[in-house]
Amino acid sequence: MGKTRSWKWMGIVALSAVLLAGCGKDANNGGSAGGSSSPSAGSEGSGGKTYRIGVAAQGLSHEFIKSLVESMQEKADELNVELLVMDSQDKIEDQLNQVDNLISQKVDAIILNAVDMVGSSPAVDKVKEAGIPLVETITFTKNENYDVFVGTDPEQSGVMMGEILADKLGGKGKVALLQGQIGHSAEITRGAGLQKALFDKYPDVKLVTQQTANWNRDEAMSITEDWLQRFPDLNAIAAQNDEMAMGALQAVEAAGRKDILVVGIDGISDALKAVKEGRLTATVLDNVTSEGKRAVEVAVGLIKGEKFNKKELVDYVPVNADNVDEYYKP
Repeated sequence: MGKTRSWKWMGIVALSAVLLAGCGKDANNGGSAGGSSSPSAGSEGSGGKTYRIGVAAQGLSHEFIKSLVESMQEKADELNVELLVMDSQDKIEDQLNQVDNLISQKVDAIILNAVDMVGSSPAVDKVKEAGIPLVETITFTKNENYDVFVGTDPEQSGVMMGEILADKLGGKGKVALLQGQIGHSAEITRGAGLQKALFDKYPDVKLVTQQTANWNRDEAMSITEDWLQRFPDLNAIAAQNDEMAMGALQAVEAAGRKDILVVGIDGISDALKAVKEGRLTATVLDNVTSEGKRAVEVAVGLIKGEKFNKKELVDYVPVNADNVDEYYKP
């Protein structure tokens, strides 16, 4: 979809999510998402859409999740599917209520982009008890009663980040870690991968501090400003997503520190641009467009009774100055 159209659509989604959140638990009593009333699957109302698929998204304030949902919408338009998108705004309770709302609307399938690995798990059993196909994407729950997970192995991205830092540091140095939202599946698994590939393998690389910035750029910048005062001999900052990496980079550059490596994960446009300009050391690309489109394809397939592997995984790609031109398209 074009840029103007996608941003207009995002504004509508965000507004409907706010309206839903304001309804609280009353949304479970047959209320429609964002005031929208849709026909049942197979009817020719609502623009002739064939199926209705509900999407419970982690939070549309994140550029990465916006890209995920935009790619889902693109594939849904192609397949003549109606998406009902809910913005959980990183809140577990909101996500659980929104899933209840989608169930009450009798959608044909649900795609869950979980806010929290444990906290979002109760939604899985509710969806399955309702007999609705369930796809998890990007993030996953501890409850594996879903039908298919479409995404990546987040531990792989942590391993790749660790390998990048080990190479750039020459196996020696002091590293600070910016964590995502605590309890989030990517926070846990990306951390495990980094530990395995860097700190366990290279005893002369020390983790001097770690703190959550909740995937947020501004929080990461503020935390990094504090770290630069407390740890003047810091050599590198590992950020579990690119939003936090860009916040850290902003603080590092403002302090005039050209000696600190900053590495992120996701491959958002800002980060790829910074790699191209030689400002960000590297990022680890997560092909969110492919994942979003595939999540919709799989959801439609499940509705039709098709069979899939339990997990459909896409590999991450390390991106640095050597290969950034393959992925950065201004």
